[in-house]
Amino acid sequence: MYGWRARIGHIYPAVVAETFLSDFFRIVPDGVTLAMSYLSIEILKKEDLERSLGQIDRAADFLKQRGVDIITIGGAPMVRHLGPGSDQKIIERIQNQTGIPTTTSQTAAVDAFRELGWKRITVASPYHDDQNERVRAFLEGSGFTVAGIRGLKKNVVEIHDIPLPTAYRHIRDTFWAYPSDGVYVPCAHFTAPRVETLEADLGVPVVTSTIAMIWQALKVLRVRHLIEGEGRLLRRLAP
Repeated sequence: MYGWRARIGHIYPAVVAETFLSDFFRIVPDGVTLAMSYLSIEILKKEDLERSLGQIDRAADFLKQRGVDIITIGGAPMVRHLGPGSDQKIIERIQNQTGIPTTTSQTAAVDAFRELGWKRITVASPYHDDQNERVRAFLEGSGFTVAGIRGLKKNVVEIHDIPLPTAYRHIRDTFWAYPSDGVYVPCAHFTAPRVETLEADLGVPVVTSTIAMIWQALKVLRVRHLIEGEGRLLRRLAP
């Protein structure tokens, strides 16, 4: 069985995963594996989000059967749909149900910002304006100031196909327009290429949804490893 060092269970919100898988296995150290169960988000509409929220408990049970060490719940739009504080209620429910340490991707992101000492945040997203405003509301409700937010106005099925140069320039240009303590890149469908190059160009940390989730999972599981090339946050896991 793979995962002799750590077995991370992940509840993926959408019906298909691609970018997240590539990013995850590029980043994690040897001996760390991933078990996944899926929800049913196809579009970021209320009906899809609420249906998927109702599927989390069953998905967590599947991961428990696989003997994972931690459960990470993706789908930050689901959490943001319910508002600040809802992530902690979901975490408590799933931990009580499974007996397994649990987090959400939005929780991991907020904890990462605090780890890095951020007060003001720039958000470079793939979303339309309605989801961007939910991101803003959640971050402000969690005690941060959003310096500015820009989205590429892509639907869920389009996010995987955003070219890497487009993503790089979007993140860079958004920060240049709205300087802050760091850049948050939400959505595990959306990858930030060459994070350390971005950080060198911008002079601040860059945190993606996937990077935050991996950082928190490995931190909770006490996996100490120098992860190079993926930004300042993951370097904090070095022994």
